[in-house]
Amino acid sequence: MKLPTNLVWVFDLDDTLISELEYQKSGYKAICDVVESLYDKDVYSVIDDAVKGNKDVISEVCCFLGLPLTLKDSFIWIYRLHTPNIVLREGVSDFLLKLEPISNAVAIITDGRSISQRLKIGSLGLERYEVLVSEEWQETKPQLERFKHLQNKYKGASGFVYVGDNVTKDFIGPNKLGWITIGIKDSGQNIHPQITNNVDCDYLPNFWVNNFSELQDFIC
Repeated sequence: MKLPTNLVWVFDLDDTLISELEYQKSGYKAICDVVESLYDKDVYSVIDDAVKGNKDVISEVCCFLGLPLTLKDSFIWIYRLHTPNIVLREGVSDFLLKLEPISNAVAIITDGRSISQRLKIGSLGLERYEVLVSEEWQETKPQLERFKHLQNKYKGASGFVYVGDNVTKDFIGPNKLGWITIGIKDSGQNIHPQITNNVDCDYLPNFWVNNFSELQDFIC
């Protein structure tokens, strides 16, 4: 199915444009680097074991170092404020290059902390797009304020498209507003499992694709 031109395309960030798992690894690497610098200890295996065992990673680091758990917040902020070593998912850059000339606008609606999300955007080189972060708007998906803001801003657009992955919150909002919604299927690497069994159809996208290469079929 090929969509018309002059649409506003809006994307989720985590586990859509990027792998949230890769961001997590980058954050833990930042903690490892600080610990090695300040305490001369290697906590890579501690973090790896904690992740595999589904344990509280930061608590495990504190215990290994013999530090009180009151230091957890400091390590958490290292994670949140680090400049991430991440890249766009395969096919995203090529898709965006083809999309920009034929779209009315491209934007990102993402949930998370303002500084953390904008550090991701900076690392990815996506500052040219309007980015609407939940903490700055004091709302999270599926609340509609950010979607409505884009509708009001781009009244001359042919329509609106939202691309995401999370069926618990990504699609019900834009579905209510009559947007075209497209889901990127989980390849097994998403932080939050993409469980679609017994999910109300209002929460599901209009279309599913496996990756951004398949998404190109909507514009080419």
